Amino acid sequence: MLARKSTLIMATRIIEAALAYVALFFIARYMGPGDYGIIGFAMGFVGLFAILSSLGFDAAHIKRVSEGKDLGTCIGTFLVTKLGLVSLMASATVGAVFFWKFVIGRGFESSTHEIAIYIILGYFILERISHIFQTTFAAETKIAKVHIPIFIATVARTGAIIFVAVSGFGPIALAFAYVFGHIFLFTTNLLLFRKYPVKKPSKEYFKEYSRFAMPLIIASASAAIMTNIDKVLIQLFWAAEEVGYYFASFRICSFIVLAGASIGKLLFPTISNFHAKKDVASIKNVLHLSERYISMLTFPMVVGIVVLAEPAVYILLSGSFYPAVTVFRILPFFALLYALSIPFTSQFLGMDRPKLARNRILIMVSLNIFLNIILIPKDIQLLGVKLFGLGATGAAIATVVSYSIGLIYCRFVTWNLIKLKFNFRILLHLFAASIMGAILYWINISNIIPIERWYELLAVGFLGLGIYIGILIILREFTRKDFNFIIDTLNIKKMWTYIVKEIKRE
Repeated sequence: MLARKSTLIMATRIIEAALAYVALFFIARYMGPGDYGIIGFAMGFVGLFAILSSLGFDAAHIKRVSEGKDLGTCIGTFLVTKLGLVSLMASATVGAVFFWKFVIGRGFESSTHEIAIYIILGYFILERISHIFQTTFAAETKIAKVHIPIFIATVARTGAIIFVAVSGFGPIALAFAYVFGHIFLFTTNLLLFRKYPVKKPSKEYFKEYSRFAMPLIIASASAAIMTNIDKVLIQLFWAAEEVGYYFASFRICSFIVLAGASIGKLLFPTISNFHAKKDVASIKNVLHLSERYISMLTFPMVVGIVVLAEPAVYILLSGSFYPAVTVFRILPFFALLYALSIPFTSQFLGMDRPKLARNRILIMVSLNIFLNIILIPKDIQLLGVKLFGLGATGAAIATVVSYSIGLIYCRFVTWNLIKLKFNFRILLHLFAASIMGAILYWINISNIIPIERWYELLAVGFLGLGIYIGILIILREFTRKDFNFIIDTLNIKKMWTYIVKEIKRE
């Protein structure tokens, strides 16, 4: 059932990613990097304060519900806490704009940037309130209930974005399109949640939530800073177009993480359950399996994007995004490193060791901020210091280096914690992907198969996948057992039966 739920997550995420790409394609073709950069900056600016809407309480809710605490009391406690945190986030964002404009005396590149911030704040408010429902569903591993609202919201947002882009309404209307999608997210979640028990908040439960969340406050804040500071710094030292190059590349490369994120959503409550039973052997087994499948799925996508970066940018985005090619060759490695870290970060939380997750992200964010500051700006005039001036490319390098250190930390700590050995099968995936990449690179530079249209890019991609799987079969890393496992989890009839049962079960 764990595999089927993971497959359901991945299938819905792939569809959502495809729709998100369609929306990005229309933005790239009809609006360009400048308009998209404004949205990216607004997302990054508000995202810096979105840390205040969680502060580790989302993870604490999953932990306590998965442990079997009274559901109604958990929901009541989490509901009140979450609404207070969302209010804090909104106040801090508005206050930051006021401080930036009237206390420091700095403005924005344009008035459109400021208006976009307020609109995107509405997007974040709807999203974070929806987390009340989605986190409860996730804690019970009711995956269909988690992803149906997200899917509906993605469809609505994609339709709105296409309409805005084709109509030429500009970045403000584009920001409203994102809010439009999240109205559907909130409404659908509320409908699925309507029969859940909501009891009076408990002071005792709040203390338990706080105890678990406290070490994660710094972790969640650091993660949000690392995710958003690069876009804000690029806007500060460059311009909206440079943000657009980075933001578009980041969004496409983030699709690679789907496999890891799909498995990771189930690992936290699953490991938490094993930990409650003191079943270390099962924790080791699930970590090894999840790491293997994440690695097997992620390596070919990363290598494929890196070697085909130039035609991919032209085809997936547009010629106006050509300066993003270098970024497109670097950022996929961030997705690989992030995906491989997911099982271990889930393990830290599931084994009630949130301080380990905090330490990891603190190391990463410290390094990331330092690298961003020296790699993105051309100089800091106030200090008279000349810097690298790499812009979006510098942000990409900083991200990859930070996540590589994070993965090393995860592996080292996991060995000390449960003596989990390195999974050498990953090296087979690296070898197969490298051979595949070399062949695809030769095909591209020799122009044996011209890659000028989306179907040609898709054909070459499938060819590479076939080469990759063929090598794994020769190495006996992809076996009939793996094939039968995948076919069973992809069984549409069984999947539909599971979805219907979960939605009807109250």
